[in-house]
Amino acid sequence: MMSANTADSPPAPFRWLKSAELGYAEDANTKNSNQQMDEQEEQEGRVCFHCGKEEANEVTFPKCSKCGVASYCSRDCQVSNWKSGGDKMGHKHTCAAYKRVGEDMMIMFSDDKDAARQDVLSKIRFYAFPYAVYKASKAGRGLLFVQSDSSLAVMSLPIPLLSNGRSCPQQRSVFLHWLTMEEYDKEVCRDDFEMAAMRNELKSAVETYDDKVEVPVLTRFRCGQVAVGVAPLVPDYKLCQILGKEYYGHGQDSGAVQLNIDDV
Repeated sequence: MMSANTADSPPAPFRWLKSAELGYAEDANTKNSNQQMDEQEEQEGRVCFHCGKEEANEVTFPKCSKCGVASYCSRDCQVSNWKSGGDKMGHKHTCAAYKRVGEDMMIMFSDDKDAARQDVLSKIRFYAFPYAVYKASKAGRGLLFVQSDSSLAVMSLPIPLLSNGRSCPQQRSVFLHWLTMEEYDKEVCRDDFEMAAMRNELKSAVETYDDKVEVPVLTRFRCGQVAVGVAPLVPDYKLCQILGKEYYGHGQDSGAVQLNIDDV
């Protein structure tokens, strides 16, 4: 069993260098698919966060007074859901995340967006950072490109439940790529010219990061939220080397890796 406590001292903090909201021009199929998903989420009513009971006509469940999001059909359900148990995470540990995304599943403030991205990276760190260290040993200095077909709000939640209490309509996953700056220019910017706006910050991060303690990161989510930052290596560099070779050192250097975040 791996533990996050792999060092005696806490790791350096995340450093976000630039973020942007890019207005992607979606093709017809992608636009229709995303619109149908959004409409499905809007049309479905709220359910109790604990038992799944649906709100009846003209009956509105009371909400958690702390986050103003999680709704419950009864006091008993709210008390039970606060702590939960077994493999079910209690609302005590998820309340702050739901307050951040609100009832509309949107993160409004830049500090909250920074924290949400950090939460996503922290959840996948035992797979993403060993991947980055392993790929860097083969391809040289570069950046970890983390992208998802889900929005930042959806991906940042600790559990796969939307603000209406219903399960996410699709598997929450990220795709990992290790890119050199040359590959970033030729592959990413060629396919998405708006991503060139992040180039200066990325180039500086790639040229100056300390590969023994940190890694440059580029994140992109379905909502168009993009950011460049430098993340501390957790687990530490030596353990990342071991895990990277174990996970990815089997002659399969095709590049991209998909992680389902609710399975890690």
